[in-house]
Amino acid sequence: MRCSNCGEPIEEGRLFCLNCGQEVQWVPDYDSFGDYMVQEKLKKEKEQAEAAAARKRAAIAAENRRRKKAKKKRMILVSVAGVLVLVAAGLFFKLGMDKKNYNDFDYQIRMADTAFSNHKYEESYKFVERAVSLDDSDVDAKLLLAQVQVKLEKTDQAIKTLQDAIRLEPDNQSAYNQLIKIYMENDQPDEVKNLLDSCDNDDILNKFSAYISKNPVFSLPEGSYDEPKTLSLYSKEDEDQIYYTNDGTDPTSSSNLYTDSIALKEGQTIIKAVTVNKKGITSDIVSKTYTIAYEAPDPPQISPSSGSFTTDMDTNIYIIVPKGCRAYYAFDKKPTIADELYQEDQPVKMLKGTHTFYAILVDEHNKVSSPGSAIYKLTEAK
Repeated sequence: MRCSNCGEPIEEGRLFCLNCGQEVQWVPDYDSFGDYMVQEKLKKEKEQAEAAAARKRAAIAAENRRRKKAKKKRMILVSVAGVLVLVAAGLFFKLGMDKKNYNDFDYQIRMADTAFSNHKYEESYKFVERAVSLDDSDVDAKLLLAQVQVKLEKTDQAIKTLQDAIRLEPDNQSAYNQLIKIYMENDQPDEVKNLLDSCDNDDILNKFSAYISKNPVFSLPEGSYDEPKTLSLYSKEDEDQIYYTNDGTDPTSSSNLYTDSIALKEGQTIIKAVTVNKKGITSDIVSKTYTIAYEAPDPPQISPSSGSFTTDMDTNIYIIVPKGCRAYYAFDKKPTIADELYQEDQPVKMLKGTHTFYAILVDEHNKVSSPGSAIYKLTEAK
């Protein structure tokens, strides 16, 4: 082959001319046009074969993809069916377990307690209510139910639940504690009193002694007296307050507040008193009846005693008047307070002739004595 630039021969395999440095372009030589056609035919057949092979490979790849997709679809369907079978089995098992648990008291209590601890009160209520329906005699279940009812503001229901618990176990301190707490929080101290009044368990009463108000103490035994009396009332706790009435009605915290002794008036007086402790809980009402019936004074003493007198003798009449009394007098009739009032510094003069002198005493309570009397005969001195 010669260089296309300078014409110098170039050895086969050289990439450039040694004479001028021209780059050599190697092109296969063809001996004839026939050879060229043969080569072109072979080339075309080769390209067609390669295209057919490519198409075959593409078809095979597409078939493989189709088969793989179909296989995947079958696997998905099998998996879904398996899952459905498992779900169905699970549901069947769960339904069986739910049915079993629905009638299992311990399970219901356990679930209720867990829900309550997590502040899921509606959920807890559902479980504990079922537990109580399974065993209405279980006090612990009722105590939990009452706590849930309080959280859900079902106060009336909680009270009834705790009352049932106390009926079942009269010595259950927790039931009393919960119920008293509800009553106090809802401003129902009278219900606390009623609850503890109906309790005959000493341990319970000692436990909740702070909620028991002691009865007031009366300084004077009830009964009849013939002289003025005053009554004092006492409470056993310094912080307690005493309220009373003197008209026979039951006392309340709106009645007379006791601050000083009570003067008992003549006649019958009914004093009723109640103690209210610092928690606002009342004691029992204590009632006592007092009768003040003053006795009339004795008939007055008259001086001189009955006798005959002359005008030259001392003819003055004296009445002995006790302290606190006053005297009235009259001649020849029994006196009243409308007659003459006796003055101690003004003795009464006897009347001439024979006359009966009468006198009465009236004490500070206006009690009138029976009359005293003396008969005097006064004549002229000879």
